[in-house]
Amino acid sequence: MGGENARAQPSQPLVNDLDDILGSALQRRAAAIHLFEGEVPSARVDGKLHPLPFAPVSRHQATLWLQTLTGRDGWSEAERTGTRRIVFTGPTGVLFRGQFLAGRQGLGCVLFPVLPPPPIEERTLPSALRHLADLRGLVVLAGGIAAGKTTLLGSLVAWLSRTQCWRILMLEEAPVRFSYRPEQSWISQWEIPRHFPDMASALASALDLDGELVAIDPLREAAAIEAALDLAESGKLVLATHEAEGGVAAAIPSLIRTLDQNDQRSASERLAAALRLAVSQTLLPRRDGQGVSVLYEILPGHPAVAAAIRAGASASLGEFVQVGPEGGKRVDDAILELWKAGMISAEEAVRHAREKERVLVHLEGG
Repeated sequence: MGGENARAQPSQPLVNDLDDILGSALQRRAAAIHLFEGEVPSARVDGKLHPLPFAPVSRHQATLWLQTLTGRDGWSEAERTGTRRIVFTGPTGVLFRGQFLAGRQGLGCVLFPVLPPPPIEERTLPSALRHLADLRGLVVLAGGIAAGKTTLLGSLVAWLSRTQCWRILMLEEAPVRFSYRPEQSWISQWEIPRHFPDMASALASALDLDGELVAIDPLREAAAIEAALDLAESGKLVLATHEAEGGVAAAIPSLIRTLDQNDQRSASERLAAALRLAVSQTLLPRRDGQGVSVLYEILPGHPAVAAAIRAGASASLGEFVQVGPEGGKRVDDAILELWKAGMISAEEAVRHAREKERVLVHLEGG
């Protein structure tokens, strides 16, 4: 499952100690570790799967690991169903979560380290996000699949927890992605469905607690959106991820459509009144391989935006979007600037562009 690049190399040492493998992956800042029978252990770093310097996993070794990690009862169930959730503490006290898998290709598992979220680089943040602690109401973190919404939410929560003394409630669908170090704030993590059957019931309970900040990942169903609006209207700062392709301006119509399906007549009015900010980000791998360049799209919740939401003029929201720390740019123009500066490749510029033909013309002419 790790692909041809994950096959064994003759010069690799025969070392299959699980702590050594996990420690090696953590040193590389891996987001996931793949351990499958017949393959070299692999780590996903910056979105790409890389083989680790260990021998291929034998069936005997995979069986021993999985029996230990799932326990006797868990292993019996895993053998019967072909899958099993895994949670354990690894080297240096790091919590790992994962999933056992069994199929025709053999046994294996994918493990995810639960680590603190990446630190926020405050100097690169748009002004609207730098002043996030001053807001009360709804802040939407939007984007498509694998756009970094959950990571941005975690990084913002960790950053805000250091700015002042907050009572923070984290409501997350299983499995949780990040852990948080106690600093100035008190942070409680609730996992859906471990602690509550669904997000809406978790949010209803959060309304009764005296927390200043509620973080939601993700905000999806109509009942949950309504409950989040209740929290925002009560004077709390509500940070919520919402999946919507097409940039930050697409998130608001998506939320309204979901609410309308629940026959909520005042959907636009409530959202217009509660929205303080909507944010999306575009992650572009740097040409030098040193991480990514981040482009933020900001839709501020000022009166003109609220009026457009109330009027149902969703198509006009794009006129108010600000890109980059200083604003005043379109996403494609900001992408072209990064390409001209040698920060990203032409291929990445085209892949992330909204108007690909227009960007291609500039690339070919530049």
